[in-house]
Amino acid sequence: MKKLFILSVIFLLIVSGCTTDNQQTAHNNNQNKETIKIGYLPITHSANLMMTQQVKQKAKESGYNLKLVRFNNWPDLMDALNSGKIDGASTLIELAMKSKQKGSHIKAVALGHHEGNVVMGQQGKTASDFHKHENYNFAIPHRYSTHYLLVEEMRKQLDLSAKDFSYHEMAPAEMPAALNEGRISGYSVAEPFGALGEKLGKGETIKHGSDIIPDAYCCVLVLRDDLIDNHSKVAKAFLSDYKKAGYKMNNKKQSIDIMDKHFKQDRKVLEQSAEWTSYGDLTIKEKGYDKITELIDNHRLFKAPDYNEFIDPTLYKEG
Repeated sequence: MKKLFILSVIFLLIVSGCTTDNQQTAHNNNQNKETIKIGYLPITHSANLMMTQQVKQKAKESGYNLKLVRFNNWPDLMDALNSGKIDGASTLIELAMKSKQKGSHIKAVALGHHEGNVVMGQQGKTASDFHKHENYNFAIPHRYSTHYLLVEEMRKQLDLSAKDFSYHEMAPAEMPAALNEGRISGYSVAEPFGALGEKLGKGETIKHGSDIIPDAYCCVLVLRDDLIDNHSKVAKAFLSDYKKAGYKMNNKKQSIDIMDKHFKQDRKVLEQSAEWTSYGDLTIKEKGYDKITELIDNHRLFKAPDYNEFIDPTLYKEG
């Protein structure tokens, strides 16, 4: 009996040692991999990054580590990107274009999503309720955003004067409450804050972005030149996972599940967001980019960089 006990102890020690060795080997392998830091804001337009992380974790082999870095506002995210504190970001395409124009060493490599933008107004208001010579106060996440361009294009389509519209930059999370309290006439923003505006009871969708500018590019995945040029193998591995994730996100249940795991909003809100947003092929096409460039030029926001200067579609294509 004593001999059997001793043999059992020896067996357990051997198994424990093997497990420890395996854990140590896995730890060492992760330590030897390069870590990519990608910034994002907690909006569903960045959800493909969370799906990318899940794709990477389920893969048998992965040549890199991925660290997602959360920011609460666009200026802080762009400062981190432009200064090299992070290797890339899911960000507003206009903000990235402006940074490139100012000399930032970045390239846009893929879209973040398709559609998923809304113009919200007070409950009961429709587009036909907007009249000339009345003042409307709209919240937008940033002047350099597709959301600003959407409201401006809606204003033009309604034949209203620019004098009748004022804009206030506001954090997306604050917009539904501001509308609910009557502090603003409406807002245009990324999801899930359109769906949340409806859930709070005082907001109503005036127009979807697709009703104003079909498939207007909004958020893009941007990488620093250093990662693309000097760590191309890692960048390609990341984009390969990112590409797979985009097609997985087109499965509404998987999309909602990943958002439910990472975002604080009620699942019903996320379900509505998923209905309004799509993913799939996230190639930045020249025609779509030129559409945004033309709007930027028309509104005299800044001199937009040329497609070939700012867009690198090869990593996503090869992924």
